[in-house]
Amino acid sequence: RYGHFPLPRPLGLMLGQPFASSVSADPVPSWGCGRSAHSPGSSDRTMRYRPASGQPTQYRLMLPQHADGKTPLPLVLSFHGWAGNLSERPVLLAHGRQHGYIVAAPTGFADDLWPSWNGGGSTRSPGRLGATCLDPTGSLFDPPGTKGYCYASCGTCDDACWWTTCEDSVAQAAALLDELLGDVCVDASRVFATGVSNGAIFLYELASDPRTAGRFAGYAPVVGSPHAGFNAPPLHPPAAFFGVWGELDTTVPPAAANASDGVAVDTSYAGGWRYTAARAVTARRTAAGPSHNRSDSRTRGAAEAAWATSFVRAVPRWSSACGAAAGTTRPRGPRTRSSTSCATTSHTRRACLRRGRATTRRRSAAASPPATPQRSR
Repeated sequence: RYGHFPLPRPLGLMLGQPFASSVSADPVPSWGCGRSAHSPGSSDRTMRYRPASGQPTQYRLMLPQHADGKTPLPLVLSFHGWAGNLSERPVLLAHGRQHGYIVAAPTGFADDLWPSWNGGGSTRSPGRLGATCLDPTGSLFDPPGTKGYCYASCGTCDDACWWTTCEDSVAQAAALLDELLGDVCVDASRVFATGVSNGAIFLYELASDPRTAGRFAGYAPVVGSPHAGFNAPPLHPPAAFFGVWGELDTTVPPAAANASDGVAVDTSYAGGWRYTAARAVTARRTAAGPSHNRSDSRTRGAAEAAWATSFVRAVPRWSSACGAAAGTTRPRGPRTRSSTSCATTSHTRRACLRRGRATTRRRSAAASPPATPQRSR
C-alpha cells in the first residue's frame, strides 16, 4: 500500500532494483554475521530502544529467502508517511525477500496523535526563513488559535506549524540500525534509507545528522522536501541520493512559488506548509515523477525506473527526478474532521484535518486513541 491506497506493483519492484543490484567488492560484515538464528521471512518486533518517555515502537523485518545468517546482505530502512505504520510497504518487503536484500520498516513515535518522524524542520518553526507554514497563529483551525498538531512530546509548540513528534527520531533510527547490525547478517557498506512523504522529509535529517550521516550508502526520498529554512546539505558529501517529486503534487510541490526565494508552497490548503523547492536540494533535473495525489499512482513506476538507474550508478551528488503526471486531477475532500474520512489523497490528510483539530489535543490515560486519519504526509 502507498499511504492508504494500493501501491502499484511496478513502483514496488523498481524501488527494490537498485538495492538488489548494488554490488560491493568488499562487503563489510556486521557483528550479527555468524550468530543470527532468524529464519527468512517477515516478522514484527518491538525495538529495544525507548526514549525517556518510555514509548515503545515496532518494526517489521523481512529477511530474503536465501538468507543463511553468514552471508552479508544489503539492508534498506523504509520510513512511512505521516500517520503511517510498519505495514505500508508490502511490495518492497516482498521484493527484498525474493531478490536478496533485507528490509526493515519501523513505525515512528505517535505520542498522543499519530506515528511520525521528527526532522526537516517539522518541529522547529520558525526557522531562518520564518514560519514553516502560512498560518503560524492557527487562525484557520477550529477554534481559531489552536495549535492543532502539537504532539505531547513537544510540550509547548512555538507556533501552529509544528506537526510531528518531538521525540528524537534520529536516535530511534540509529538504535534500530545498531540492533539490526547485531541481530542479522548485514553488509554495513550497503545500508540504504528510503521514505515516503514525512518519511522522505526525515531522510534529509538522517543525511545531515552526525549520528547517522556516515552510516548510509544512499538515500531515496519520494515526494518529500525539507521545510523552508531547513535545507541542510549532506554532512558527508558527495552522497548517493535520488529524490522523486511530481510537478502536479500540490502538497509538497517541487517548484518554487517565487523563483527568487526557492520556496515551494503547499497549495492544498489556505494555511499550507512551506518547503524547499526541489531544485534547491538537487543538482540536476530529469523527466518523470509521482505525487501525493491518488490518481497519480500509475506514474510512479516511470520515476522509479530513473531512480533505480541512478542508484545502481551510485549518483555522487544530490539529483532528482521531477516531472508532470499526465492526466491527474486533485481529489477534493471535506475540510472538517469526521469519523469516516477526510481528504481522499494519500498526502493531504493533515490539511483536511487542520480545521477540525480541537483545542484539547492531549488524551487522558483512560481515553481511546485517536481515530487513524487518511494518509497525509
